[in-house]
Amino acid sequence: MLQIHNIRITYRDIGCICGKLSIIYIHEVERLADYSNYFAKQMTFKLPTTLVNHLEQEIYEKLTSAVELRAAEWNGDWAAREQKGEKYHFYMVTKWIKGEAKEVEKKVNWHKHVGGLLNIEFFQTEPDHEWDQPYTDYYRPKNCIVNYEACKENAKAQTRHSVGLLESRINGHLAVTDKITDINLALGNGYFIEGFVIGTTEKGEEFKIYTKMIWNYRYGANSANGYLTQYVQFRSDRRGARQEGKTVLQRLTEQEKQAKADAKQAELVAKNEAKWARFVVLPDQIDRWADKEIKKHTKSLTPEGIKAAKEYTEKRYWGRVEFDKEFYIQNVERELKVAKHYKEKVQAYLNNEPAVRELFGLDCNNREHFKTAIW
Repeated sequence: MLQIHNIRITYRDIGCICGKLSIIYIHEVERLADYSNYFAKQMTFKLPTTLVNHLEQEIYEKLTSAVELRAAEWNGDWAAREQKGEKYHFYMVTKWIKGEAKEVEKKVNWHKHVGGLLNIEFFQTEPDHEWDQPYTDYYRPKNCIVNYEACKENAKAQTRHSVGLLESRINGHLAVTDKITDINLALGNGYFIEGFVIGTTEKGEEFKIYTKMIWNYRYGANSANGYLTQYVQFRSDRRGARQEGKTVLQRLTEQEKQAKADAKQAELVAKNEAKWARFVVLPDQIDRWADKEIKKHTKSLTPEGIKAAKEYTEKRYWGRVEFDKEFYIQNVERELKVAKHYKEKVQAYLNNEPAVRELFGLDCNNREHFKTAIW
């Protein structure tokens, strides 16, 4: 049976605890439901939704508290600055002036905080001339309020990471032939998740996987979001029947890698299809190219062609290179043979789109590939 204990949700936006009876009622019904058929088929551990929701609520509450504290601090600082008749906050930086290090003031730019977990309102610039247009002055914030939707999304992302970590820990102790028969995880003090998962091996031997959650915090500039990032760790171990063979985590990892590889392959195939329009006309292009080459090389082997080649060589090299007639004829005959070979081979693909499509693929999608394929 799915065990859920000591459930309570605190709604910070109204500052009270509500819905406790209905929530407990719903969870009790879920706890007493018959999960025997479900567990008999389950080989991959997934954290129950109720625990996921409570973990997310805890992360969200602590995150919004940190952001609200920052908002109150900044609003107080900005209001005090305006009361003093000052427009900007400054910080000191070291600059080299005429070969000497000096501490100088630099205005704080608040633009990097825009679009985060706070909605910041800024003053407009004061134009120096009447024809100047005012614009947002990111050096002079007016006030800020908490972006609760952004906090919620950030908390969801942290929760997904935490839940994924717990599930990977449990699945790392499960063999692919093991079956989960019961989940006994509960919320401990401070919203810790702890307990054990019960299962049986292929031989019917029972085992338990114990786990316990540990909170870790990163504050301010040390955190990923600039306010508070809550990292969790899970200690786990398997007791009872030994784990044998490939683990569920290994199988999931392999499936994920295969899914990524399939998606990448599908993307490559889709991109390759864009080349089909140019590829399908290659037989006609090669056929016309071969005709031109045959005509050109045949003409080059005539007495007039040989004479023209000799004159070109003498003119280009100022008579310092002797024209080798035999070598010239051998080269031209070889090129003529190649052109005639392509002329012959390409006939099978003229007005034969199915045959061209059979050649087309990731490793055959351009002119040189096509020429190589029909050689």
